[in-house]
Amino acid sequence: MEEYSHEQIHYELETGMRLEIADETGCFVSKHWHNSFEIIYVIDGTMKLTVGNHDYSLTDGGFAVVNSKTIHSTACPKRCRYLLLQIPYETIKKNIPDIDIVMIRCVCLKEENVKGDLVIIRDILKKIISFCESPKNSGYLLMQHSLVYELLYHLVINFKTGVDPEMKKKADRNIQRLGIVLQYVRQHYAENITLNDAARTVALNREYFSRFFKKYMGMTFMDYVFAIRLEHAYDDIVNTDYSIGSIAEQNGFEKNYKLFVRKFREQYGCNPGEKRNQLKSI
Repeated sequence: MEEYSHEQIHYELETGMRLEIADETGCFVSKHWHNSFEIIYVIDGTMKLTVGNHDYSLTDGGFAVVNSKTIHSTACPKRCRYLLLQIPYETIKKNIPDIDIVMIRCVCLKEENVKGDLVIIRDILKKIISFCESPKNSGYLLMQHSLVYELLYHLVINFKTGVDPEMKKKADRNIQRLGIVLQYVRQHYAENITLNDAARTVALNREYFSRFFKKYMGMTFMDYVFAIRLEHAYDDIVNTDYSIGSIAEQNGFEKNYKLFVRKFREQYGCNPGEKRNQLKSI
């Protein structure tokens, strides 16, 4: 079966990783998974992070590790500045051979909670931030790799836990199947897609697929479709001058503008026009 994931990550050509300091306001990324190993550190602001069935609120100095093939989502209701590090699965596997049967469990909600082994992780993340904010010199690639591998070393030594190999294998198969559906929605979100359409992509009947999707995603299939449509609509509101009605039509809400406004308000706490005005005033 061909591998799919919700998020296609573009790694830096020079480093083979993705390392950046992001600054977001009102951004929401729906539930997804990818093969990369992800680490987030909140520099300033608040990020709502959902990993599996667990919800976390990361504030100044908070950080978390998201293992590969783990369903997660992020939301920054207000301004949030954070470090994002994503490392390809192939790099992790080459350096941590047993990564398929272990998990890294490392979450710290805020600076005040940093103690014990978390101090080491916090200090390395701060060094990486300082490195990112400094001018690049001829040795910056060496320094970046040095800091990232030091971080991985301490995560493996101090925060590694074992998992049942058979359970992990079964979970990975289901996540892979789910990935086909997520990719399908990403490609067709603006169209009139249905639960039946999605079930057919993975050769499941409607009722079983509905339960399967809800179990792994924690939401119904159509709620997920709405979330993806809203992501794209939000991006258009921020980056284009299209009318709100046109944006709704282009992102799958052609026949129900009222539903678009209601779903947008549920997700972002205001209607689309108000969000556009808020962002203009920043």
